[in-house]
Amino acid sequence: MPRITFTLSVAIAGGKTVTASSGVIEAEATGQIDIDLTADGTEVTVEIQPGDSSQLHVLLLSSTYYSPDLTYIFNDGTTDADDTLTLDGPQMFSAGNLSAIGVSPRRIKLTMAATGENATVSIFIARDATP
Repeated sequence: MPRITFTLSVAIAGGKTVTASSGVIEAEATGQIDIDLTADGTEVTVEIQPGDSSQLHVLLLSSTYYSPDLTYIFNDGTTDADDTLTLDGPQMFSAGNLSAIGVSPRRIKLTMAATGENATVSIFIARDATP
């Protein structure tokens, strides 16, 4: 069983660094997928997990290019979340804040607008494999 921890660090130029760390997270499964997006406005749907949000422990999105042109929306298999989000920097969701997105995320729909640049988006997930 994978044991996961994460550390977030924010550094102020010429000033203070603020760091926060998690405790050990026990997950039954982990995975990472890289998705190549072309700057043409095409939506790419990625299956991230088959279960409920209660099975997710960590979801991390990162990209080779961050921009307001790079957007995504969570989907539960039939319904999109209310809000389209912008991937303008690395973004992490933990078990405690995944319910705030409004749907139990099973898919992520990614779009790079034609005004953006081609990018590779990495999605890392840690979850329970059984309910």
